[in-house]
Amino acid sequence: MLEYIRDKSQSLGVKLAFALIILVFVFWGVGNFNDRSAGTLVAVVNGDAITMREFESAYRNAEENLLRSNPGVTREQLKQQQLGRQVLRDLVTQTLLSQEAARTGVTVTPVELRVAIGSIKSFQNEKGQFDPGVYSRILAAQRLTPAQFEQDTAREMLRKKIYDMVTAPAWADPAEAQKRFEFLREKRDVDYIFINEADFAASIKPTDEEVAAYYESHKAQFAVPAKADVSYVLVNPQDLVKASSISSADAQKWYEENAARFEQKEEVKAAHILVPLAEDASEADVKKAQDQAAKIEAELKSGKSFAAVADEHNGPNAAGPGGELGWVKRGMTVKPFEDAAFALDAGKVSAPVRSQFGLHIIKVEEKKAGGLPPFKQVEAEVLATMAQEQGVDKLHDVVDSLVEDNILGRPLKQGAEKYGLKWGETGLLSAADLVNTLGVTAEGASVLVGTPAGNPVDTALEAGKSYVVARVLKSEPATTAPLDSVKGQIVKALIAEKALVAAMDAASQVRKDLDTAPLGAAGLKGREVKIAKGVERNGGLPGFAPNPEMTEALFEAKAGQWLPVAYAVEGDNGSGAVLVRVKGVQPPDAAEWDMVKDIMANAVTRDRANALFEMFMQRLASSAKIKVYNEDFVDRKNM
Repeated sequence: MLEYIRDKSQSLGVKLAFALIILVFVFWGVGNFNDRSAGTLVAVVNGDAITMREFESAYRNAEENLLRSNPGVTREQLKQQQLGRQVLRDLVTQTLLSQEAARTGVTVTPVELRVAIGSIKSFQNEKGQFDPGVYSRILAAQRLTPAQFEQDTAREMLRKKIYDMVTAPAWADPAEAQKRFEFLREKRDVDYIFINEADFAASIKPTDEEVAAYYESHKAQFAVPAKADVSYVLVNPQDLVKASSISSADAQKWYEENAARFEQKEEVKAAHILVPLAEDASEADVKKAQDQAAKIEAELKSGKSFAAVADEHNGPNAAGPGGELGWVKRGMTVKPFEDAAFALDAGKVSAPVRSQFGLHIIKVEEKKAGGLPPFKQVEAEVLATMAQEQGVDKLHDVVDSLVEDNILGRPLKQGAEKYGLKWGETGLLSAADLVNTLGVTAEGASVLVGTPAGNPVDTALEAGKSYVVARVLKSEPATTAPLDSVKGQIVKALIAEKALVAAMDAASQVRKDLDTAPLGAAGLKGREVKIAKGVERNGGLPGFAPNPEMTEALFEAKAGQWLPVAYAVEGDNGSGAVLVRVKGVQPPDAAEWDMVKDIMANAVTRDRANALFEMFMQRLASSAKIKVYNEDFVDRKNM
């Protein structure tokens, strides 16, 4: 029961408004959010340009995400569905929000960004600390640079700040939440008469003419996609050079030449308690903040744990649990904080330190000295890095060699064995199956099924971080299954269609008789009346798939009256027609209301907030001066 209410409390508007990109960032900077490179304009929003470069980057990201999550979709289909216009709308919205943030002085500071993202569990090590190595791997997998990632994350945080500011006045009367609960959780006891289509199926014999007509009008239903049997080599840079093939002497030399890559900065693992204080605060506010800091120091001296005091006094964005900030390197945070933290010994707590964010009481939990680790300590990492880099260096030469051999008709298996790569044959597969089997893009799969049998594909196909060199061994064009092979399927479908029509006709006659004959009389024609207790607004009769139209009618009807029409239903025991009436109404459970009243109150408040934010965005857009310059580019015409 509670799941339904929780689902209803999460509207699409909330998800869109609060859509933070749950990824990570580098602590040494956020980047310039207002950078506009020179280039052809796509649009200008209140004087701020959206360039072709920005649009192209956003379009490619959106396109790649959609293709990855929908393997059967092609780039051409996305173009036809006007993906470009949606991307432009998103960029215009981002620009409007950035302009509003600048107008109102709303910003996202590096510290806020750091705290928000550093606390994400997915990017922490087993000790709960932010792990730069995990960060780097995730960014590489997403094909993003740190600057891109930080900019996207900060932009979404800025959006949330504006959302919170705009929707702060949103409030809902608790009585409204209870009325919504009562509306959602009220149930119906239902009398119903089910007439199974199976009762009529035996007497139905479709003619050959009907079968042929059905086949002609439903040919798309019997389409067989084009298929290809592909011989392939999968080329991954990681497979081209083995770490074990690199000598220790070469690794030692590479390490010495690239020592800067392994240089470790001095680090401190810090926690803090922040008393917020503006840079331009009045003397009275400064005094108030100092008094608050003194009280906190007194609590710490009394024996309370730093973590407990931090949790009691820190605001929601000040730090992680217990005031934790994780490992901090020089240059990652503001200078007053950095100077104080690196001056402390492990286990010590600082006096209040003022920065532009307020007064910090800092605890240093651990310290790591900087410097260059010895070669033996990082040898495995050196070997893995060298193998990866050498593999990337060899990648294009290997791919070119394999493609050339493929075009010349040389066996792919021979080339794969030469370079120690994976080789195989797919068997006859459709484009969608080739995407899943080889990891190629939908566009690449289309190339494979479109290549004639016995021919090589004259270029390597992208497959994530790898490339596929392929030859089509066999191919089958797209076709339609012949009538004889699907005749049984068609006959079954026609019988079901006609039987359902007969069941609906029989139900309609029974419904007429119910108006003139009491239940149990001859007018019921021996049909059994069953009862379904506690039918929910989003549910259906037990044993049947929900019929939204019927359920809506039941919740609008008064008790005791059969609904005027029959409804088609599908059930565990077959499909057919059903007649229904409301036998009684079950009010919501008062105990359940006590359990979910806070959830419902929050849902109503969120709906109000979403409505406020939607009106706010409409106002921004309606008053903005927006000029689109290159609609053909946005629509990807001739591209």
